Amino acid sequence: MMDWTIIIDNAGMLWRAGLTTIWVAGATIVLSVAFAFPLAVMRDSNVVWLRRVTAGFSWAMRATPALTLLFLSYYGLPQVGIYMNAVPAAIAGLTLSATGYNLEYIRAGLRAVPATQKEAARALGMPPAMILRRIIVPQAIRTIMPPLTSNLTLIVKGSSLAGLVAVTELTGAGMAIISTTYRPFEVLTVIAIVYLILNGALIRFQYWVERRLSFEALG
Repeated sequence: MMDWTIIIDNAGMLWRAGLTTIWVAGATIVLSVAFAFPLAVMRDSNVVWLRRVTAGFSWAMRATPALTLLFLSYYGLPQVGIYMNAVPAAIAGLTLSATGYNLEYIRAGLRAVPATQKEAARALGMPPAMILRRIIVPQAIRTIMPPLTSNLTLIVKGSSLAGLVAVTELTGAGMAIISTTYRPFEVLTVIAIVYLILNGALIRFQYWVERRLSFEALG
């Protein structure tokens, strides 16, 4: 027999934990995308050392488990004199991991733009920054959005790892409630619905961007 009153009784705790999850996931998404764009450009730079450094960063972040980076941010950095509270440390670790993947998705989208368009823009005397902003990025977004959105949904789900460094996020709060109520089905069902709503919003945003770009392309 289901007992949904435990959700009502613990609504305050779940609400606060849900807001923390949104904050951690949202900050990680914004920061990882913001860092990934310039790194993706540097990844294909004409400057050899820039290419090598960004390639090494991308490989290292993708090869290292997100949980390891999370623990490094929270437990490791204090050894070298860098102290952060649990939430900033969680965001830092998750951002490092996500940036490595976002970098490669964005890079692939930028490279998908035909070279002839870049050459034509150069022939017209457009500076590199304008070519990137006016020619490359608008077209690359169509290619970038599907894989990037998939990774962003993984970030939302991966935010539950923050609970392992003393962040009271949604899944961790749910497990605490389960430990006292012994009602896993009700609690985990509600948590799953919240994640479904959050990731559904991201996917809807992807569709909105794609439709908007399609309308602009049509004129």
